[in-house]
Amino acid sequence: MNNQLTKKEEIMKKLLKKAAAVTLTAAMAASLTACGGGSDADSSSKAAEGQDGEKIKLTLCIGRKTDLSFQQSAYEGSVRVQEELGDKYEVNVVEMGDDTTKWQAAFYDAADSGADIIVGTGFQNKENFETIPLEYPDTKFILFDQDLDFSSGELTNTLGVLFDSNQSGFLAGAVAAYYTSSENAANTDKTIGFVGGVESTTVSNFLVGYAEGAKYVDPDINILTAYVGDYMDTAKAKDLANAQISEGADIIFQVAGGAGNGVIEAAAEKDGVMAIGVDSDQYKALEGSNLQSAVITSSLKRLDNALFNICKAYAEDPSSVPFGENVTYGLAEDAVGIVFNDNLTNSIGQENVDNVQEILGKIQSGEIEVTEAAGLSAEEIDAIVH
Repeated sequence: MNNQLTKKEEIMKKLLKKAAAVTLTAAMAASLTACGGGSDADSSSKAAEGQDGEKIKLTLCIGRKTDLSFQQSAYEGSVRVQEELGDKYEVNVVEMGDDTTKWQAAFYDAADSGADIIVGTGFQNKENFETIPLEYPDTKFILFDQDLDFSSGELTNTLGVLFDSNQSGFLAGAVAAYYTSSENAANTDKTIGFVGGVESTTVSNFLVGYAEGAKYVDPDINILTAYVGDYMDTAKAKDLANAQISEGADIIFQVAGGAGNGVIEAAAEKDGVMAIGVDSDQYKALEGSNLQSAVITSSLKRLDNALFNICKAYAEDPSSVPFGENVTYGLAEDAVGIVFNDNLTNSIGQENVDNVQEILGKIQSGEIEVTEAAGLSAEEIDAIVH
C-alpha cells in the first residue's frame, strides 16, 4: 500500500510540475508578446513544404539573441538554417530572458507545441536536457556547450555538442602575448588578464588554452584570473577588469557571456589596453560603438556553424546525426577559431599575425596539442596558468 501511494505521489508530482511549467510558459509568452519579444514569427515560413510535404520544426530556446556572444551565435545559426534550408525547416526562436529558473517551462512548451528538434545552450540546461527528453521520446533535443550523462542508455533522442575551445583559447593567448610585448601596450609588465563568468569546465577549457598559448609565445608571461560568478553582471565584470588593469594587465580575455561587455568597456576607457572577445566576432558586433576599437580579436565558438551543419545533415539523413552521445567540434570543423582583421594586424603587426596563423596550422596538424580542462583538478589548472 505504501509503495502504491509513493508511486501515485510521484506521478502526481510529475504532472503538477509539467502543468506548472506550461502555465508559466503561457505567462512568459504573454509577457514577451507585450514587450515585442518571444518567438521570431517573421523568421518562419509555415506555409512552404519540404521534401516530405511537411517541414521539420526547429525551436531554438535561448536567453537573449543579442548578447553579443554565445547565444547570439546560436541565433545566427538558426537564421542561417531559415535562409538556406527554409524549404526543409520551420524555425522558431524563443527568448527566455535572464531568469534561468523559468527556462524549463520554455522547453516543455516547445515540446508540447510539436517541435521536432529543440535546441538549448549552456550548463544551466544540463538537468533539463537529461530529464525532459525522456518524456518526449519522439522529439530530438540538442544541447550546445555542455556534456550530458548518457550512461543510462535511455537518452537516445538527445545530442550534446561540445567545442575545442581550448584550441581557440590557445590562439587568443598567443595574441595576448604578442600584444603585451608590443609598442602599443600600456606598459612593459608582460601581464595579461582573464575574466570568466563562472568556474566551470567550459570556462576552464578556454583558460587552459589561453595560458598555454601565451606561454608558448613567452614563458615569462604573468596571467591574472578572476570570475564574475554569473554571465550577466556587466558592472562586476568591469570592476574585475579594472582591478587587473591596475595590476598591470594591458590585454584581458573575457569568457563571461553578456557580462563580458563590462571587460570591453574597461579596456575602452584605458589607453593601450585591449580586450579579447568570446564566442562571436565582438569587433563586428560592436560596429558603430566607441567600444569597437578595444576588441583586438575574438575567440570564436561557432555555434552558428555547428547548428547549421547538424541541421543540414539531419535533413539529408536523420541517422547521420549521432543522438545519444556527446560530440566535439574544433578547428577542423570550423567550429572554433579567432578573428583575423585589420584591428588585430594594427595592434600586433603583420609578422605576429603570420605567427598566429602558423600556430593555428600547427594545432590543426597535431604538431601542437592543447591540453583539455576536462578531468583536471583545480590545482592542475592553476599549475598550467601560473
